[in-house]
Amino acid sequence: MTVAPPGAGLVSQHLLADLTGLLITVTGEDERWAARVTPASRLEGDLQVESVELTALGAALADHYGDHVDLPQFLAGLDIDQLIDLTIGDLVGYVAACQADLAARTRP
Repeated sequence: MTVAPPGAGLVSQHLLADLTGLLITVTGEDERWAARVTPASRLEGDLQVESVELTALGAALADHYGDHVDLPQFLAGLDIDQLIDLTIGDLVGYVAACQADLAARTRP
């Protein structure tokens, strides 16, 4: 059993809100659409995010979090089934891991 560090749920909720906001920006969708976004939402199947929008999301993530969040590199490591089933929760986990990695590298 894995025990999440204190505050991990708050970080995940914050990242989910950030990602939802970025998705609204890149897709042009509205708040009703955003209300359907959950960690289990699949980008392709549930939210109908297109490849052009996914590319824009990659740029938005890099602008928002820094170059250490490299969505194209992350996506390149996935097989076709993983791409089709990619969820918002997967992206939250990826961004959280990038932030943790950066924090670990910059600690004295």
